[in-house]
Amino acid sequence: MGFKVVISPPTNNQILELGLSSCVDGACLAVKAYIGHCRALAQEVERIFVPQIISIQKREFTCPNFLGLPDLVRQYLPPSTKLISPALDARKGRRKLAASYRGLGMEFSSASVVRRAWGRALREQEEYEFSCQNEVILNGESELNILLLGPRYLTDDNFLNADLPRKLKRLGAQVFTAAQVPEKLSLARSRLLRKRLFWTGGRRSVGALEYFLTTLDGVVSIAPFGCGAESLLGPLIQQRTRGNELARLELNFDEHTGEVGLITRLEAFCDLLERKKKG
Repeated sequence: MGFKVVISPPTNNQILELGLSSCVDGACLAVKAYIGHCRALAQEVERIFVPQIISIQKREFTCPNFLGLPDLVRQYLPPSTKLISPALDARKGRRKLAASYRGLGMEFSSASVVRRAWGRALREQEEYEFSCQNEVILNGESELNILLLGPRYLTDDNFLNADLPRKLKRLGAQVFTAAQVPEKLSLARSRLLRKRLFWTGGRRSVGALEYFLTTLDGVVSIAPFGCGAESLLGPLIQQRTRGNELARLELNFDEHTGEVGLITRLEAFCDLLERKKKG
């Protein structure tokens, strides 16, 4: 659409420090990192894309922090930095969601250009999601099968999760995530719950657990320290893993999380799984 797009670098110590030095103490690790990314970008660009993501699936919501993210971010940026913040709400249907994106685009370009850009964006997103799902096949067999559950801003950010997936692989584990489960299957498998979860991320975690359940040796759950949604999800995951005699390791991350202690816990967990598997 004619923009010069500047992407913030992967999360690092400098970016996290920008967030820690300005954000309120009560914010979770992911929000502090996000503020750091925005402050870093504000030094280079005039506008920052910070959408108000209300819902990406009917009858569900995103993390409460996402609902007010534009208002939160504005408090930590200079007045000269403008935010592009469309309200994205899939509860009103896919057409309304698409209309929100296209309406945003038409503020900056013609309708024909926006339609082409929107079509390409959809194709790129579908290809990305398909590539994540194919990783289940491409990883091959391994001695231990471990499901990594948690919000994607942790499972996909190797700085915030202390490179957890790679550490597990070095310990001889094949790591699965909720991103590898197609949305239709995730919805179907999560219907075992008596009541549908409010949060899309939590519902996807439940769906992934059911999808991989019979092939797993253990489950690792990760969450930002103090996350209310993940704390409510934890007992549901625990109940299901206990009922199937699956070992589960629960990890909480904040800016004080130490790598040495994390490695010790992972090694002990994988040793437990190996002993159990050998009988």
